[in-house]
Amino acid sequence: MASIISNQALAGRAATLAMAAGQRALANSTVPRLFASTTSISARAIPTSMAKAMFTSTSFLADDDSRGNDLTSDAAATSTSPDHDTIHQNIHLQLLQSKDPIPYSSDIPMTPMNEGGPLGHKKVTVVGCGQVGMGIAFAMLNQTTAGTIALVDQNATKLDGEAKDLEQGSAFHQNVRVLASDTYAVSQDSHLVIITAGAAQNPGESRLNLVSRNVEIMKSIIPNVLTFSPHAAICIVSNPCDLMTAVASKIAGPSVPPGRIFGSGTCLDSSRLRSLLAKRLQVDGQAVSGFVMGEHGDTSVPVWSSVRVGGVPILKTDEKPSPVHDAMHAEVVDSAYDIIQRKGYTNWSVGLTGAYIGKAVLDDTRAIMPVSTCVRGMHGIEDDVFLSIPCVMGSHGVRKLIDLPLTDLEIDQFRNSADTLWGIQKDVWDEI
Repeated sequence: MASIISNQALAGRAATLAMAAGQRALANSTVPRLFASTTSISARAIPTSMAKAMFTSTSFLADDDSRGNDLTSDAAATSTSPDHDTIHQNIHLQLLQSKDPIPYSSDIPMTPMNEGGPLGHKKVTVVGCGQVGMGIAFAMLNQTTAGTIALVDQNATKLDGEAKDLEQGSAFHQNVRVLASDTYAVSQDSHLVIITAGAAQNPGESRLNLVSRNVEIMKSIIPNVLTFSPHAAICIVSNPCDLMTAVASKIAGPSVPPGRIFGSGTCLDSSRLRSLLAKRLQVDGQAVSGFVMGEHGDTSVPVWSSVRVGGVPILKTDEKPSPVHDAMHAEVVDSAYDIIQRKGYTNWSVGLTGAYIGKAVLDDTRAIMPVSTCVRGMHGIEDDVFLSIPCVMGSHGVRKLIDLPLTDLEIDQFRNSADTLWGIQKDVWDEI
């Protein structure tokens, strides 16, 4: 009996030593860096499938990313799985079904993204300092999104007053430098440029005529932005947002990698939908996830199949949206018109949207949000049209396009959105 107990004790001690050795090995691998909470789990309790999933998860962070080179090399050194390379190569297909950013035209070759070094001191420029531009600047100032905020507007007198008004509250926020000028020299070496400038639609004016006037405005802005900040990410907020993003990309030309210029798109529309759902269900807004895709406007697409509340799908499998869902989307579409009718403009919600996008770019967070980018080749779209789809956002703008699974109804609505925009865009596209 004593020998049996001794043998069991020895076996237990050996198992404990083996487990400790396994944990030390894990501590030197890539897994604990990404899954710190798993370090206390016994190696014996981790199924092979979970281990593969852990290794797979490192691939997304390391993919074409200089920050992930050490992760990739460590994983290669520690992995003995024969199909690890296959798992690594198929990571986007398995987890995200993502695509690289698409050039604004099919005859433009892909330009590789220049990763560059760390951002260091961050600078953002807002071009166009009306209600929307100042709403964005104010939100970014309060959130300390950047170390320097530069404001550019042709109305120098008003702009000077706006800058002084912001500066005089500096005792109540962290140190942020505010610059203002009616020339683009003040935007020198910006990491992000947000463009809100554009002509407002006159009573009785056609959308096409408004687009034509804004094309001319964009032609005067983009070359100046690129002259002083040739490597900046550029976010277009000017309306019509999707069309202006396409126009800005074509004006910039093929030397600017696809994804560097993008539109704020349906990021705000998605927030409106999530806020409405949270209010109706009496839950926190961040407990609601989901996207509005397509045009930032009347033909936007509520992707109900993507909506989750606390992780629970709002629709059952194969369930179609009801009139209640349709009415909620109509409220999202009409909300801007309602606010404008009541106060004359919208600025605070779009300001928070701009700050949210700005943080993702300036901090290189890799957050996923719906922004406007070229969607040619997606869901059967053949034209050079820009629409909002979920994208991975980083320091150089759009890094990846997420090929979100859609229902047949959502695909039809997305294509309708593309057809509607292309019907207007095609009349000015060849003139740029």
